[in-house]
Amino acid sequence: MVPAARTPLDDDREAAEALDEICEEERWLWRLVVEADRVTAAAPPAVDRGRVSEADKRFESASSAEERIQERIRATESALARPGSWLRPAHRRALVRHLRQDRAAAVAAAVHKDRIEEIRNRLLAIAESHGDYLSENRDILAAGRNALAELNRIFDDLIDRYARLREPPAWFRFGLGFPPAPGTQQEWFYQARQALAERRRLAIERPDW
Repeated sequence: MVPAARTPLDDDREAAEALDEICEEERWLWRLVVEADRVTAAAPPAVDRGRVSEADKRFESASSAEERIQERIRATESALARPGSWLRPAHRRALVRHLRQDRAAAVAAAVHKDRIEEIRNRLLAIAESHGDYLSENRDILAAGRNALAELNRIFDDLIDRYARLREPPAWFRFGLGFPPAPGTQQEWFYQARQALAERRRLAIERPDW
């Protein structure tokens, strides 16, 4: 995949200019990529799945805390409902005090849980909206991904052919630093692919460039 020393294919300017030409098939692939980019840019905001997971955990914790308080309230009410509780006035007064405290805590716990649930539901709604949008446009996005993969194959072939020229154009030789230094070939290759993609997309979008 990485260009190296090869037998030059040609050394005249016409060969380099021919490689710069963009055929109709490539233009069609670019149109698919541009449309997919447009759809992606218009997508509703995505939500970090970590935030949703954290909101779920906080909601479960708040729900458990509220349920524990409600269990204490039920147990206290049950104890107070026993006729024998009146035989131990001090104990009954303590139960009544605990019941009052737990009921106040239950209100606070319910409010806290509702706030967390509201945040959680908002995040889930945003995530659902984003997912629905991607699902509705999956054909366009898939076409864009497939087109980009095909363009990358075209770019790989072009990089190889530019590298075979006896005198590669200045943007290739000096702009990209060809040939790559030993040990940097793979990194150079991906940078060259990106630079070539930007160059050809600009040539389509701005023909006067």
